[in-house]
Amino acid sequence: MSSSVLIAIVAVAAVALLGLLMRRASVAHPGAATRGTAPPVPIEEAAEGDDEGSDETVAVSSDGWSFVPVGDRDKVQLVPPRVPDELAREAGRASLEQLGRGDLIAARVVRGAPDHDPWRLEALGRDREYRAWRFETEEAARAAAALVTARVVRALRDRDGEPVVVGDADFAAARQQDEEIEAELATMPEPGESPGEPIR
Repeated sequence: MSSSVLIAIVAVAAVALLGLLMRRASVAHPGAATRGTAPPVPIEEAAEGDDEGSDETVAVSSDGWSFVPVGDRDKVQLVPPRVPDELAREAGRASLEQLGRGDLIAARVVRGAPDHDPWRLEALGRDREYRAWRFETEEAARAAAALVTARVVRALRDRDGEPVVVGDADFAAARQQDEEIEAELATMPEPGESPGEPIR
């Protein structure tokens, strides 16, 4: 691992930790600012640099995941928030997730539920599977959307080579399917538990 990548990971972890501390402080003091994420870096600034890519964090989600441009301008790395040492030992630290060119076929920013996800970055994967990330501010959500749109999103094409338009109905269908899968998984018995066994 190169020193620049290591420095970037450390810097992102520090930003995520600062964001979490700011959110905790705002909860402890109701009169404090309610903005729970670090301010996003302007997308133009983050995209500058040579072919090795930029180490700048563009936006941080409500859950503390940082969107970072990396590589040869066709990858985005999602860096998880810092995990307390005791939790890391018990559950293991979440691994980095990387999105590459074509992993998403569409992305958009929509209003979410005020108490859950004020702003949401929605996306559809290669197989039209639903993806979503929560943001506290519209600015952060749009910065993340601009990054993945420029580097990752590649529209599907029909037999004539024309881009396939993805609309509201496509997002709604994908989200409904995702919710149905989650509901089905929630009703599945735990390992070692028979399907008819009552939950205690």
